[in-house]
Amino acid sequence: MKVEIWTDIVCPFCYIGKHVFNGFLSELPDSEEIEVINRSYELQPGASKTTSESTVEHLSKKYGISIEDAKGKIAGVNRMAEANGLTMNAMDAISANTYDLHRLVHLARAKGKEEEMLSALFTEHFVQNVNLNGRTEQLKVAKEAGLSEEDAVRMLDSKEYSENVDLDKKKARDLKVGGVPYFLFNDKYYVSGAQPKEVFHQVYNQLKKEEQEAN
Repeated sequence: MKVEIWTDIVCPFCYIGKHVFNGFLSELPDSEEIEVINRSYELQPGASKTTSESTVEHLSKKYGISIEDAKGKIAGVNRMAEANGLTMNAMDAISANTYDLHRLVHLARAKGKEEEMLSALFTEHFVQNVNLNGRTEQLKVAKEAGLSEEDAVRMLDSKEYSENVDLDKKKARDLKVGGVPYFLFNDKYYVSGAQPKEVFHQVYNQLKKEEQEAN
């Protein structure tokens, strides 16, 4: 069974959704047979790579709401994370352009460290509130994920894996993905948003049933 997952590093629901999905996998008797492919998605493709602002400020500007209303929305996301057993401090998160971060995930995949890289990026952004636009911070995360600084510097100084990120984004457009996280099972069924584990189990059981009927 193949599951493709579109996420963005600065998306709190992606952090939650990925955590819940991993919990779902841990409950499966054959999780090792599930091929998980993490795909790139940019919620803010035009975000600055040099100027950063707080998530509170970003939400306030994006939706034309007050700072206090923006804080209220973020507090709700923090509570959702806590309810799912996940530590999150989205209130103090700092915006970032995620294109190069997605390239780092592709590099990590080539080195067999994909999940470690995603976990490190989410943790640095939503728990440690690190400004991931900074090269020093990007290299620190790469090291935490088990990559060499030499490999990370070489990639960041080049266009390496740009095509991979662009292809992931194109496939999302072709699928008319309107938001993330987005989980596509066997190119057939999808789950959109940070859904409970039961939803993933329903899709999994349906695919297993169809597989058995086909045999």
